[in-house]
Amino acid sequence: MKYLINTIGIVIVIISLINLWKHIGEIGKLSEYGKGFVFGNILLLIIGLTTIYFGLKKKKTGP
Repeated sequence: MKYLINTIGIVIVIISLINLWKHIGEIGKLSEYGKGFVFGNILLLIIGLTTIYFGLKKKKTGP
């Protein structure tokens, strides 16, 4: 299960980074829709990184 969560997180991060790479250089020229697109990709990046973090986090066992 951890491998599936990590894989999903990595795919989300890669997709968001590719989309951000295309539009981050022209942030000043973007319309409101374009700025929302970039903000959504940043949010998607944060979600992907959080998913990877929780996939890598080890469960603590009792004493």
